[in-house]
Amino acid sequence: MDNTILTEQVVPRERTARYGVSIALIILGALTIPAILIVIAEITKIAYLAVIAMFLLLFCAYGAWYFITSLKVEYEYAFISSSLRIDKIIAKRRRRAIIKIDVKKFDDFFRYSDSEMGKRRFNKVYRACAKEFSEDNYVACFHDEAKGKCAILFTPNEQLLEAMKPYFGNELRKKLFFKKEL
Repeated sequence: MDNTILTEQVVPRERTARYGVSIALIILGALTIPAILIVIAEITKIAYLAVIAMFLLLFCAYGAWYFITSLKVEYEYAFISSSLRIDKIIAKRRRRAIIKIDVKKFDDFFRYSDSEMGKRRFNKVYRACAKEFSEDNYVACFHDEAKGKCAILFTPNEQLLEAMKPYFGNELRKKLFFKKEL
């Protein structure tokens, strides 16, 4: 019998004020460039500049659409047996692997809080969460030979958490599930 566990989850990144400002700047840029060329065409009385401006407007409209849709980001968490793989999906066009790690290598695992994160220092933090400073996030700490002390900030659902629990290392499992109050 095969004991392979497969759990997947897709988490869309939440849209923030930065997202809205980015869209506004992209649209402003896409409209400003052809408008400047049209004004130059009117001032210089060169008619073909207006035609070029219209083609440039079409090109800028396509570019604006491409960049605006590229702002839509999702993260996919795939847990297979003891391996967690996190991918970044950009506009459902491109997929980029962020990290793949065996959960047995986790040194610590806790729910995100500003106070807890303030106590710790990391050389590298992999951010793959819906909202960066949310209480729904979890932090997985581990040591990487090349990068040193690292952390993964992500937003797993209960199904993914339950699938990962049996694969935590012995020390981490003792720390998380067998805390003794004195």
